[in-house]
Amino acid sequence: MELQWMNIHLTQAEQMFYNNQVPEGLAVLQNLLYEEPGYAQLHNHLGWAYLYYTQDMAQAELHLKLAIRFNVAYAPPYLHLGNLLIRLARYTEALEYLHKGLHQQQANKVAFLEVLAQVYELRRDFTNAIKHYKQALVATTGFETGQLMEGIKRCQKKRWTMLFAF
Repeated sequence: MELQWMNIHLTQAEQMFYNNQVPEGLAVLQNLLYEEPGYAQLHNHLGWAYLYYTQDMAQAELHLKLAIRFNVAYAPPYLHLGNLLIRLARYTEALEYLHKGLHQQQANKVAFLEVLAQVYELRRDFTNAIKHYKQALVATTGFETGQLMEGIKRCQKKRWTMLFAF
């Protein structure tokens, strides 16, 4: 269920964050909770804001998980939650959410595959990291190719280095 009037306010709050008006943007989003406490996009925006514009990881995690709870098929909170869990070095959980999100209908496949590759890279599973970077490369049509190629090269170097580590 998409609420047009709510999306207007979400866009306004988003613009506030981009303009460094973080407390004001959070206030707008928090006030919207009184109107629609079960709206997944609102909780996703709150989780996104707490994750990228504050240091309140607990609130970010809470709202991202609520977004998923209220709309399991809505892909963005899976990606944000994956990024949050990476920051907290909770890689196993990150993989679970990222794999679930990757299979949602409107998921940004390139973004999910790249973040999955990063998790595998952080876990030193370079073979899986390279595999996911390559899948992301195949799924993209543009600008991300350089960054994805760098990820592949970096993992190949790391894998090679690990082979000869004494």
